[in-house]
Amino acid sequence: MALTKQTSIFLSIFTLSFALSSNATPSPSPSPSPSPSPSPSPTTILTTTPSPEPAADTPVSLSELLELALPEIGVQKKVVSSETEGCKVASKQLQAIERKINEFKTVLEKRLADPKTSKPVQTCLNQCQENLADAIDGVKTSIESIGKHDLAKANVDVSAISTDVDTCNDCFVDMAGGDPEIKGFNEWVRGVTGDCLVNLKKG
Repeated sequence: MALTKQTSIFLSIFTLSFALSSNATPSPSPSPSPSPSPSPSPTTILTTTPSPEPAADTPVSLSELLELALPEIGVQKKVVSSETEGCKVASKQLQAIERKINEFKTVLEKRLADPKTSKPVQTCLNQCQENLADAIDGVKTSIESIGKHDLAKANVDVSAISTDVDTCNDCFVDMAGGDPEIKGFNEWVRGVTGDCLVNLKKG
């Protein structure tokens, strides 16, 4: 009976010792030291990556394509600009014509009021007053057309000024065999309107 008790005590001690040894935390094994990373070679340090060049097939917008195509087909982009020097000179010439016409109308009015003026001349003087009024309207219209840079219409308007004064002169040629004063004024208007048309071509 005593042996059995001793045996039981021994077994208990052995079991307890085994349990303690099983639960013991094992000491961590030293982790291997990391291998040193290779230092970059001099070539790697000095080499820089070039910026990528644009691809040859980079897409072009439709507006860019049209812009490139315009000169090839002889069409230029419309540019709104101020009056060119030629247009400025033409406008000043037209203003000078208007002043001269107004002055000449005064001369014709004095002739018309003269009781010595013949009937055929009176008829032409009355007609010339209307012709010169139309010419002044043509001057104003011409200047407006130049201001809008509508040179095609300006050319027509300027030519109409000369036609109006021509009509006045033609009346005197037909009714009174001509008139030096009217003829001289007609030639002056023709000359200035001709120069005006040349200047408009520069515009």
